Amino acid sequence: MNPDAAEPPVQAASATPACPACGAEVLPDDGFCEACGADLKVRRAEPVGDGVLPCPACGSTEFTDRYCDQCGRLAPSARDRVERDLGAVAGVSDKGLRHSRNEDAMALAVLGADTDAPATVVVVCDGVSTSDDPDRASQIAADTALDDLVASMRGGGPALESTGAAIEAAQRAVLELAEGYPDRANAPSCTIVAAVIQTDRVTVGWVGDSRAYWLAGADGQSARLTDDDTWAGQLVAEGDVDEGEAYKAPHAHAILRWLGPDAPEEPPNLREFVPDGPGLVLVCSDGLWNYVWDAADLSRLAAGGWGGLAAGAASLTAVALDGGGQDNITVVLAASPPRTPEPVGDTATIELPEITADIDAQRVPSVEGSDQ
Repeated sequence: MNPDAAEPPVQAASATPACPACGAEVLPDDGFCEACGADLKVRRAEPVGDGVLPCPACGSTEFTDRYCDQCGRLAPSARDRVERDLGAVAGVSDKGLRHSRNEDAMALAVLGADTDAPATVVVVCDGVSTSDDPDRASQIAADTALDDLVASMRGGGPALESTGAAIEAAQRAVLELAEGYPDRANAPSCTIVAAVIQTDRVTVGWVGDSRAYWLAGADGQSARLTDDDTWAGQLVAEGDVDEGEAYKAPHAHAILRWLGPDAPEEPPNLREFVPDGPGLVLVCSDGLWNYVWDAADLSRLAAGGWGGLAAGAASLTAVALDGGGQDNITVVLAASPPRTPEPVGDTATIELPEITADIDAQRVPSVEGSDQ
């Protein structure tokens, strides 16, 4: 090698973006990949895998009817603990400490993150435990609703109408699933809550008792955005009694509306909320709010997403687990307006010990008597 020879110039890295699905070159303004058709303006959370996991007790990978052939232990599932982070939205779904499987499901997407009109879409479903295979209902409903909502929003559909239509699509999907069960009365069923977070508003739709909250910044007013479709929820919505008292009654948790066979033929609940400043949207199953339901306390626990939304969702999940974890727990936090929050503030100012100490006082009674 000649030390005096000039080295070839270093080639600059190509600035041309590539399709995340197939790797083909795309232009910055392209909406879809010409090579594979992938939607370039939508990022979705990775779906839960269905691969076989080894038995945690003996390592076997042979299972019959969900139980290990070698030691008889319940087969592990990829849904036992699911964590997803898309920057502007992050979520955790955990089976909790008392249930043998996770009957909750979540589906997340971010639309147009690099445009002037970004949007975040969140769907959380909670399987009705008294039905057969409720985990199948919740997953199918969550995936169907997300697909329908994303397609409608990408086509320019208004968020409110798109949310209602997506929940109706989820109902049809659960009904189709139920056709494979001989006992229609016990076929898979679930609840649903969906949220669309845009720059200027938050749109929510729901059926059942999974919830959405607005968690305001330090100077704002946090609030619950949904009303439970339960006997106790009706009393609270009508202002007859506060939440703590309402849920002390027998059958207070019994849901009045759901997705699945024999569900009341009523349109989904829909609501639009216009924030007066930045904040977070919390979408969750009752596995969280059974322990902490007050919007202001949840806002303090989320701490404005100071450590990232994934960390905030994990912290809220830990609160429910520390409180007893009697149900499946799903927690999703989304920034409003849609963005990836930057860590701010001092961790020493967060009042986690005070809120955690009050969990027993705030916990909704009769969790084990819930009809979910």
